[in-house]
Amino acid sequence: MQDTRNRLSIALDAKRLFNNFTGLGNYSRTLVRYLQYYYPEHEYHLFTPRVLKNKETEYFFDSGKFTIHTPSSISPLWRSYGMSRQINTLRPDIFHGLSHEIPLGIHPDIVTVVTFHDLIYELYPHQFGWWDRHLYHFKYRHSAQTAQHIIAISNSTQQDIVSMYELDAGKIEVLYQSCNDVFMYDPVDDFVSSVLPKDLRDYYLYVGSIIKRKGLLQSIMAYAKLDDKYRRPFVIVGNGDRTYIRQVKEMISYYKLDKSVYFINGVSNQDLVQIYDKSYCLIYPSVYEGFGIPVIESLFREKPVITSCLSSLPEAAGPGAILTDPYDVDSITRAMKDINDGKLYSRIKSEGYRYVWDKFNPETTTNAVEQFYQKIVSEKKTS
Repeated sequence: MQDTRNRLSIALDAKRLFNNFTGLGNYSRTLVRYLQYYYPEHEYHLFTPRVLKNKETEYFFDSGKFTIHTPSSISPLWRSYGMSRQINTLRPDIFHGLSHEIPLGIHPDIVTVVTFHDLIYELYPHQFGWWDRHLYHFKYRHSAQTAQHIIAISNSTQQDIVSMYELDAGKIEVLYQSCNDVFMYDPVDDFVSSVLPKDLRDYYLYVGSIIKRKGLLQSIMAYAKLDDKYRRPFVIVGNGDRTYIRQVKEMISYYKLDKSVYFINGVSNQDLVQIYDKSYCLIYPSVYEGFGIPVIESLFREKPVITSCLSSLPEAAGPGAILTDPYDVDSITRAMKDINDGKLYSRIKSEGYRYVWDKFNPETTTNAVEQFYQKIVSEKKTS
């Protein structure tokens, strides 16, 4: 059968890809890397105000796979204004803003797409400074209104966009993301993690930014209420708000849990794979996530999850989790007790693993994005 797909020229906002090493940067690197891997026939143009070359970004410096575009001179407004002139000169089929933003002045013949991850800045404005809060409100609302198409990374995010920005749901396509493929396969044979004591295993695990909405403090309080027969070590991977971290540590000291709780920061993905593999389950009772990457990382490592019943987290976890009320410490405690039941543990472990492989494997998620590109370009040409 003849291949009817268009060979596309795709321009992407790559600021976060080269300069952010948490959620938005991980999404950008994962998607763009898989797009090029599965669809090498397309042209990939990466627009960024600056580049940082390290282990995470070195793949994108291959000039046979990507073309990097940077400003001729440093300007804080280039990403909002100057980038458009370069894009319009290139005249790609698609411009894709990978993290909430579309520059002003893109030629109307270019199909514009923007990915929305969450609306945290709208729903939890107190977590942002005055200037950032108002800037995000203006720029992201404008992007949602002016982009021809929106990708939401979960149904929960789609619903938030429709509700907060009063947009037609038909403009928004829900396309799930994957995670780094290092979490999907056996770890490197000769790699030995040194970030944890070698004999430490079967612990409760928290992975993520240590900020109020992610529920670590409630998790520690729930952990403190466990009977001894359910008590395991508790490992915390991440960094974040200093004031909140201090509150968490004060709670740990208050309950005399200092010898049972371990803090780790700045680990590589290879380290993190082994941290997941040695854990018993992930504890992640966040009150709001656009998606929840640690949830699918844990499930890919065949480790069940205790997470929240709110926002996108039931979508990410599927049957691989026990859902809790993140505001109710007793609800989290009950989940930590329940997950120690061998039959329940085995069932959600196997069902969760099948769920993420079916729904969030890289080929499936990347194919969905490429097919969406093909669809919107074809619609543009026939309109």
